[in-house]
Amino acid sequence: MNKRVTLSATGEYNRSRTMRHRQLSGIIPIIVLFIAGIVVRIWMGGRYPGFIDDQRLFVQWMSDVGNYGLGNVYMNNGGINYPPIFLLIMEGYAHLLRLLGLQAVAGTLTYKSLLILLDMLAFLVVTLWSRQAANPRTRLLLLAWFALNPVLIVNGAVWGQVDVLNGMLMAGSLLLLLSLPLGAGILFALALLTKLQAIVIAPVLGWYVLRCLLERRIRPILYLLGGVLLPLLVAGLYFAGHGGLNSMIRGAYLSAVGMYTQVTLNALNIWYYLVGVAPDTNDTIRLFGIISLRHIGLLLLVIAVLYSGWYMLRIRKLDTSVVLKAGVWLCFAFFMLPTEIHERYSVPALILLLFVAMLDSRWIALALLLSLTITYNLWSVMMSTLSPAPGIAVAVLHVLAFGWIGWRLWWEKARVE
Repeated sequence: MNKRVTLSATGEYNRSRTMRHRQLSGIIPIIVLFIAGIVVRIWMGGRYPGFIDDQRLFVQWMSDVGNYGLGNVYMNNGGINYPPIFLLIMEGYAHLLRLLGLQAVAGTLTYKSLLILLDMLAFLVVTLWSRQAANPRTRLLLLAWFALNPVLIVNGAVWGQVDVLNGMLMAGSLLLLLSLPLGAGILFALALLTKLQAIVIAPVLGWYVLRCLLERRIRPILYLLGGVLLPLLVAGLYFAGHGGLNSMIRGAYLSAVGMYTQVTLNALNIWYYLVGVAPDTNDTIRLFGIISLRHIGLLLLVIAVLYSGWYMLRIRKLDTSVVLKAGVWLCFAFFMLPTEIHERYSVPALILLLFVAMLDSRWIALALLLSLTITYNLWSVMMSTLSPAPGIAVAVLHVLAFGWIGWRLWWEKARVE
């Protein structure tokens, strides 16, 4: 009797020890990647000043928020053209710097550390989400590619931009859409309060609502709409209470629209020589005197939106992978098709693509390719070395990648019929 008890206790101890060993062996690579991600970003951010003009603006905005308060800052600085979430984060970061006796300076780690923190927070979120969602082998590969992705490093720690925050909120909204529509709505609204670019995933939410209506499911729609309205209502009431709602809307959402009239603002898309126009061509020029280049770009985007609807409404099983893929298609379409697009507008598409690759390994090669081409686009613009020949080559690769995504959606929809 005692011998059996001893053997049983020994077996449980060995199993427990084995489980702890497996957990530890799984955690150690994550810790290594986290540390490596921080080290690389600190090194790159300290070595290269980045895009100083953007950083000077953000540092000035940080100072203005501190002087006037978030509710009044848009009335006192009409040049602020970002929504309030990033300003709120910068306000908190400024308080932290003051506690440390520091002040943010453009081109240095005193400012860029905020972006490094956001990058590594995004890595932790992806790590937690992927524990159950991804194949273990695929997961570690893509976590490494997320922690050390050159696009995220160059865009944040080097350039000094905050697209990772907007991209992660967009990804989170799509990830929660089917399982927790209330949370999906909240994250979508927060993404809109971070950057107007988040509107590009609105059609995904809209096609989901239409599918729910066709299936006579009303509750998810109510949850989703409630989630969207809640943060927007809070923000609206907050700024209205300070008398600055109109100023905020004009500055954050209306002032930058149509500010630049070039067919492409360094984005290596179809307008970078591929359709026969130079990048600095004015997009108000009318083709055959009937329709402007700007309207042609918007029409192409509308066609892409309709294609995403065909995919989401006609595919038999609507799961998270389908929702994310539709999001990748729309985000990349937004980068590829309209005029007046900046090079950085590809970053949310890449972030969504990394999530897709976690769920479907057939998309990994595309994630690797776009990581390299987008890095080239960002780096060459930041360093003022973008030239036509290599730029056109990268633009062609982007067209091929865009075509592959479209074909892949068609194939997946046809495969389940």
